[in-house]
Amino acid sequence: MDLKRALANLGQPERGAGDPRSSVRAPLVEVFHSVQGEGRFVGVPMTFVRTATCPLRCLYCDTPHSYAAPARFPVRLGVREQQEANPASAERAAELVRQVAAACEPGARAPRVSVTGGEPLVFPEFVRELGRLLRQRGLRVHLETAAIHPEALAACIEQVDHLSADYKLPETLGAPADAAAALPRDGFGARHRRCCEIALQRGATVDVKVVLTDRVLDPSFERALEDLLPLRERILLVLQPATPFGAVRASIARPDLERFVAAAQRAQFDVRVLPQVHKALQVP
Repeated sequence: MDLKRALANLGQPERGAGDPRSSVRAPLVEVFHSVQGEGRFVGVPMTFVRTATCPLRCLYCDTPHSYAAPARFPVRLGVREQQEANPASAERAAELVRQVAAACEPGARAPRVSVTGGEPLVFPEFVRELGRLLRQRGLRVHLETAAIHPEALAACIEQVDHLSADYKLPETLGAPADAAAALPRDGFGARHRRCCEIALQRGATVDVKVVLTDRVLDPSFERALEDLLPLRERILLVLQPATPFGAVRASIARPDLERFVAAAQRAQFDVRVLPQVHKALQVP
């Protein structure tokens, strides 16, 4: 079966499969171990599963290789790397996570896995089944998402322990790859907030990441604070100065960053400023 047909059959039961969940598949970009983390978990060793495809085109995105699925994807097990065929079943992905975790953090007391992208919520059934299998093995499951698909999140949230949800400011977005993901006139704020509400209702911890570039304007940031205000006691607000990459040529100026931090503090959010650390640490 070629990759195009395989992707078209994602989520469809395989002929003769005894358990329909055994056929849940998604295209992956890579499986690896890192301390890059996200939000409050920056610096925490964990295994990452990166799904392919994304409906958005963020101007600061430093993983454009995740937009399209390769025929085979790398799995990094310490100093060794192996190639796996796409699309991967949830069972195979769970086994690969086990192997990577065993190779890279043997004896870890509380192993964690981050399902990231691309955009994992393009494949909510895969996220749910992968999460179920990993949590059965004692792993804590993190989901990193643009948080613009509340219905997809609702379909898999029961198998997610921590949600890292983006709040997309309009100045940070380019033209979407999918017309259905076009920025609404009033922004994605309502969708972001609903995703956070779904995760909190499930009992997951929630971080909301707002990426700041040199193009971000005060009204957009103030609107984000207003949208998130009802949740401020239950979320961690993470402000991330974008690392220059692609269309983003310069970091946010220090006075602008300090002004945004002060605004979040005046609104009484629990706020952190955390740039992308993996580039500085030279880790994946």
